[in-house]
Amino acid sequence: MDYKDFTKRETAYNQFVKLRKKIIESENEGTFPDAFADLCATAMGGDCVAQDVVAYFFNRGVPSLLPVNYELYMSWEILAGANGNEFALEKLEFFLNPSLEPIINDERILFEALKRKNVTKDNALLVISNLICEGIVDKLKLDPKKLVNIPEKPKPYSSELNRKFYDAMDNSLEAVAIFLIS
Repeated sequence: MDYKDFTKRETAYNQFVKLRKKIIESENEGTFPDAFADLCATAMGGDCVAQDVVAYFFNRGVPSLLPVNYELYMSWEILAGANGNEFALEKLEFFLNPSLEPIINDERILFEALKRKNVTKDNALLVISNLICEGIVDKLKLDPKKLVNIPEKPKPYSSELNRKFYDAMDNSLEAVAIFLIS
């Protein structure tokens, strides 16, 4: 775990909208497969905005071109959050909330975390959310290069599928707490 520079919410949002529009236009132009392949290549290279846009398309799906896939959606969204995308972290807030509360409500952890030069009262929620996402990435061994295979069948949300993400989040909390107090 390590502190990363964040892509500010406004910047991430504006870039997200621009990139999403470009991919949607490629659907209408009949060039979606190539445009999506280019997007995935950029996402695999660590671009947190491209990762967020890839997540969007796996969540939305594209009829006859890209099936909805909740597992890939969450994997890419968590990767974007782990790479410091504030807009992605904002979208993950509801999911992350059960893990945020025990850390934020633990005065000792919060006190020690605020001693760090890179954690302030203003950014503590973002930093902790980012660290939890990093923990999930580590626990699930999320590798962008293994997340680009386009599935043939849809894989919509299910509680069983979501459980793996919650379990990984729960299993990463101790490492996050230790990092914050060390």
